[in-house]
Amino acid sequence: MAAMASCEKEYVSRTRRSKAHFMKAKKVLPAGVESNVRFFEPYPFVAKRAKGPYIYDLDGNKIIDFALGYGPMMLGHNHPRVVKAAHAQVDKGTMFGVSPDIALKYIEVLQKAMPSMEMVRFANSGTEATMHPLRVARSYTGKDKIAKAEGSYHGGHDYALQGVDIPEDMLKDKANQPSVPFGTGIPKAISDLVVMYPFNDWGVTEEVITRNADDLAAVIIEPVQAGGGCFIPRDNYLKKLRKLTKELGVVLIFDEVLTGFRVALGGAQEKFGVKPDLTSIAKIAGGGYQLAAFGGKKSIMSEIIPDDEGNVYHGGTYNGHPVSVAAGLETLKILSRPGTYAKIDRIGDSLFDGLRDVSEDRGVDTWIESIGSMGQMYFTDKEVVMWRDAFDVDRDAWHEWFMYSLGKGVLFGVPHADEHFFTSLVHSKDDIRESLEISDVAFGKIARQRA
Repeated sequence: MAAMASCEKEYVSRTRRSKAHFMKAKKVLPAGVESNVRFFEPYPFVAKRAKGPYIYDLDGNKIIDFALGYGPMMLGHNHPRVVKAAHAQVDKGTMFGVSPDIALKYIEVLQKAMPSMEMVRFANSGTEATMHPLRVARSYTGKDKIAKAEGSYHGGHDYALQGVDIPEDMLKDKANQPSVPFGTGIPKAISDLVVMYPFNDWGVTEEVITRNADDLAAVIIEPVQAGGGCFIPRDNYLKKLRKLTKELGVVLIFDEVLTGFRVALGGAQEKFGVKPDLTSIAKIAGGGYQLAAFGGKKSIMSEIIPDDEGNVYHGGTYNGHPVSVAAGLETLKILSRPGTYAKIDRIGDSLFDGLRDVSEDRGVDTWIESIGSMGQMYFTDKEVVMWRDAFDVDRDAWHEWFMYSLGKGVLFGVPHADEHFFTSLVHSKDDIRESLEISDVAFGKIARQRA
C-alpha cells in the first residue's frame, strides 16, 4: 500500500473498521473488492446501509453519496415506493423460470420512453446489454467488425474491452488508432475486429467509418461518452453519425446504460433527437436491482427468433427477473411524473455550477463537463471535450480533492479521475451546500500547495 498522503489522513482516522474489513477481505477477494472499479488507495470504505442520498459505513459515518451505485440510484437509496414494489413481488414469487406477467407491463412503459425499441429482450447487466446487440448486428449484416470510440466503455466482454485505456506510448493518430486490449486474457484476434474512432471529432469519425464500412456490422457509441469521464456530443455529432451509418448500411447502437432515464426519460436519443437502430439500457432501468435490456428495430431483433435456418442465441436464467422488473417499473413510473426532469437537472446544475464557481474563486483551474445530473471535474486549464483531452490533467489534484472530501463525508462518485459522478432526485439544497463548502476548503488547500 502506498504511503499515506496528507489528504487521506482524516479518511483513515474515520474508517478503521472499514480498513480491518478490507484487510480480511483481501485474503478471499482479489484486491479485497468485488469489482476492480471499487478499489482505490489507501483502501475503500465498506458500506453498512444506505438511505436517500446517504451511505452509512461500518464506522457509522454518514456520507453524502454522489456515486449512487455508479449510476442506478437516480431516486436515492431505498426509495419507499420502489422497496414496496419489490416486496410485493417477493410475496408473489422471486423466480419462475417462465415469463412473468409483469415483464410486458415494463416494456409498455419502456417503449413510451424510447419508441425506437420496437422489440425488446431483457438481460441482467450493462455488459450483457451491449454484448448481445453486437452479436445481433453481426448476424443481421453478416459482417464481423464493429467500431467503437476510443476511451469508451461498453462493459466487460472481449469486443468491448478494446481501446478503453490506450497507453500514451501506443497512441497513434486518431484516423489510424489500432485497437488495444484493456487488460490481459483477451484474445489478440479480437483486436483485429474492432475499429477505433474519436468521439466528438466528426471529420475523423466520418473518415474512419467510411473507410471500414464494407466490413462493419455496427457502430456502438455512448451518446454521452462516459468512458474517460463525461463528454457531451457537440456540433450535431450524433445526428451526423446517424445519417452516415444509415447511408452505409451499418447498424447504429446507442449504449444508454448510463444515459438511459438519466439525461431524459427517453435517454440521450430523446435529448438529442436521434433514433438508433438498437439500444442498450441498464443502471437506472432496475431502480437499484439487477436489470438490463436491449432492443430496437423489429427487422434486426428478429434475428433472435428461433427458426429452422438458425438464429442468434440469447438466453439467461435471470432474464426478466420479476423482483427486478417490479422495482424498475416503479422507478420508471416515478420518473415519468411531470416536472421530474426539470427538478433533476436543477439539482445537478446546482452542484456542477457550484463547483465551477468555487474552484474559480480559489484560483484552481478546472474544466467541468456536465449534462443534468451527470458530470466530471478535470483539473486543467484547458478545454476537455473529447477523450484525448483528458490525458493532460492533474490527477494528483483530483485525488487530493476526492480524498479530502471523502474524509469529510462526501463521496464524489466513482473513485478514479477518469470516471464521473451524479446527483439524485433526493439530494437537498443542504447536501449541495455542504458538499460545496467542503470542496471550497479542498480547493484552497490545493491552491496553497501549488502556489
